[in-house]
Amino acid sequence: MANMDRIQKNMEQQGVSAEILAQFDFNDFKFQNGNRPESRIAMIHRMDELLTKEQCLSIMEKEGCCKGGQRDKDCKAFAKEHKDKSLAEKLKLISGIQYMMSPVLNDDGSFTITMSGYQNGVHTGKTTCSCGAITKLKQPFSVSPTYCGCCAGHFLYHYQNALSVKLRLKEIVSSPLNTYGEKPCSFTFEIVKT
Repeated sequence: MANMDRIQKNMEQQGVSAEILAQFDFNDFKFQNGNRPESRIAMIHRMDELLTKEQCLSIMEKEGCCKGGQRDKDCKAFAKEHKDKSLAEKLKLISGIQYMMSPVLNDDGSFTITMSGYQNGVHTGKTTCSCGAITKLKQPFSVSPTYCGCCAGHFLYHYQNALSVKLRLKEIVSSPLNTYGEKPCSFTFEIVKT
């Protein structure tokens, strides 16, 4: 889940100007409000106001959580087993790894994954958010899809390992967070280095 200290460091590493950084008032976000979901959401909305879409995606893709465990091992094993296959072949096979969804290869060489109906790894039949911070919020609420760049960062990490490529989050296609659950989480990634 998004962490305000890391977001601040990522902004600095991205070269966000001191003038723009000063408009975030990180101390107010962190110390007066703690690292509660409402504080994170306020930070995300501020990012949407002050940064470009590309900056927001680049910062948030580094926030991905849950990068270890069995999925990490499975993705790395997948990479070794299928190293001689094409990207299209790998994308067809990757859904065999638990929770890696069924990616769709786009005409421009990017690919899109859509995850719907999962809540903390359990299929619910509803379009929900799996982020532990978000599940604590009272309904109804609407959150910028920029927040979902964190979840996309989780998938980016595992897909990079499984496909043995460097990826970039190109777009957050849809999110249940700003559609009141009507649309699923859907992310498009592009390959930046093979």
